[in-house]
Amino acid sequence: MNGPHSVIALASMVVMLLVAGCSAEDPLTAEPALSAAPQSIDDVSVTAELYRSRTDPARNGMQVSVTNTSAVPLSIVRTELRSTALAEPIVRDRTSVIAAGTTRDLAVDLTTPNCPEQLGQAEAPLPTVVLSIALESGEIAQLSLASTDRMGQWADWHSRACFAAAVAHSVELTVRRASHRDDAHSGTLGLDLVASRVRDEVSLEAFDDTVLFALIDAAGARATSVRLDTALQPGGSIVIELTLSPARCDPHAIAEDKQGTLFIVTLTLHAVEGSTTVAADDRTRAELYDAFAATCRF
Repeated sequence: MNGPHSVIALASMVVMLLVAGCSAEDPLTAEPALSAAPQSIDDVSVTAELYRSRTDPARNGMQVSVTNTSAVPLSIVRTELRSTALAEPIVRDRTSVIAAGTTRDLAVDLTTPNCPEQLGQAEAPLPTVVLSIALESGEIAQLSLASTDRMGQWADWHSRACFAAAVAHSVELTVRRASHRDDAHSGTLGLDLVASRVRDEVSLEAFDDTVLFALIDAAGARATSVRLDTALQPGGSIVIELTLSPARCDPHAIAEDKQGTLFIVTLTLHAVEGSTTVAADDRTRAELYDAFAATCRF
């Protein structure tokens, strides 16, 4: 092999050998590859924090924020929240993979609260989080750990849920459109708050606005809340007339809405003041959306 072609061929062989030598792992210096799953539950290190996102109240949900401080990724096949504050455990039967050193929020659906006999008693204890984790062997192991409450939302949810359950037992509250009171000139919309099937003494205190709808008070001014100051007696019923106006008129308001037709009513029941959510039913929600679009002239 003489001549320029022989020299080029020899140089190519040398480059190939050098590249091959560089790409081969030295068994004495190469780091061992991480396992795709923990070998045992003792290899697992995680923390769990509870919080509610902006969209969770509308779907009666909560987030379990799990941080994986293990050296390996974790495949969580089941998540449970257990607490004496719950009538039954909260269960998420979906698989979620959390890479090592990362955090992932696991959405759960809240269940029925276990409520004290008297409203206003001590706060509910935080739940124990039980994670079912897939091991390298294919087995499923359980890890129980205490949770933390990022912003006090667990206790707040439990208190509100128990108060709402007591209210639902004592009075039925609904909202309905009152289109005959709409005023196209002022851009206001009619809404009725209906209280019926009253079983206990209830005092309706206030009605709040939402992200979509402002309230118009008796003086014709915008308000975030209007006083109701209405006492109900067992066996009675009442219709309270309210006036709304679009709180915003950007085109994406309805498409992005999660809580615009969830109305908060403050009331007193059994000498305890609290609030409950009155959600518009499907028909009323659709009518409110249509009126909102028409008033904003979309």
